[in-house]
Amino acid sequence: MARNHDNGITDAIGVLKADHRAIEQLFRRFERAHGTVEKKRIADRIVRELSIHAAVEEQLVYPVLRRRPEDEAPRVLVALEEHHVAKLALVEIEALRPEDERFDAKVHVLAENVRRHVAEEERDLLPAVRRALTPEALRSLGESLLRAKDAAPTRPHPAAPDQPPGNLIANAGAAAMDRGREAIGRGIARVLDRSRGVVEQALRRGEVAARHARQRLERGLETHARQRMRGGLERAAREVRPDGH
Repeated sequence: MARNHDNGITDAIGVLKADHRAIEQLFRRFERAHGTVEKKRIADRIVRELSIHAAVEEQLVYPVLRRRPEDEAPRVLVALEEHHVAKLALVEIEALRPEDERFDAKVHVLAENVRRHVAEEERDLLPAVRRALTPEALRSLGESLLRAKDAAPTRPHPAAPDQPPGNLIANAGAAAMDRGREAIGRGIARVLDRSRGVVEQALRRGEVAARHARQRLERGLETHARQRMRGGLERAAREVRPDGH
């Protein structure tokens, strides 16, 4: 959460720039990552964070600029098209396995496109948002952005509307589907974790039982060996005992 440190009030520009920094950090982590498991995990985070960020910008930020003079509208349309291209890439990345030879290349191309988009947005669009709104309206928009992020789609939907009022309805339906899918995934993960714990516990019990059985067997063999040794000694003693006559 990006906040004004003087009064603790959320600012829309700060929220958006904080998102940009978080996404850039994910790209850098991907570029430094080793191993397919780590790369897939980071790529999934990139898909999620970019999907949320694009949805709330389209829902709450870009409409502010569409109400501005004509020179802002073309920039918003370009930004929407860049979002659309990014969503198409996210769909493909989400569908690929990290072992696929195009996986790394697609993420790197996405990163370069998003970096260019962010640079243009912070140079042109965000200053235009600041000019368009009063400080109070910027704070109100920031709070709205944070609330919207908690209920935004978490996966890319390039075929869905990206402008109001269509995206308001589409985002609600997509978010319900995406977050329901995540909840099911977490539920399956919890079941697997519990199952794994039961199996591990059973294996531990089996290992303990086997160890006890082995110890009992060893004690039994030792006892049997001692008894046989004792019997052999007694027989030998009888054989060498002098005749009483």
